[in-house]
Amino acid sequence: MFDCAIMTKADFLLTAVILVFAGVLLARHFTAAAGDGWVVVSRDGIVEERLSLSEDARLLLRDASGNENLLVIEGGSVRLEDADCPDRLCVRQGAIRRSGESIICLPHKLVITIEGRTETDSSAPDAMLN
Repeated sequence: MFDCAIMTKADFLLTAVILVFAGVLLARHFTAAAGDGWVVVSRDGIVEERLSLSEDARLLLRDASGNENLLVIEGGSVRLEDADCPDRLCVRQGAIRRSGESIICLPHKLVITIEGRTETDSSAPDAMLN
């Protein structure tokens, strides 16, 4: 059907534009400043704590049943240092530092998420419309 596949100048230009766009997105993702954002701690879908990622802190999270998790914020990252859940997968998960990442402890119904700076600036437009 096709005797020879020849790329035109437009094909090269389109490929270059896509590669540059992908490179910009990757660079932006990996150079996101640590410490910019909030640590949101929720249990059963209800927000219990909202802490700044830029301030170091240690917080003992205890629920009504007496279950405990030790949350540590250090150097722009968040981790669970200790937990009394049976599997301790939340502790072994390690530290998170980027917006959108989360630590989940299923036995304690605990979710720790990092949210970006945009949430705190409600005056900024989120879209431009004509």
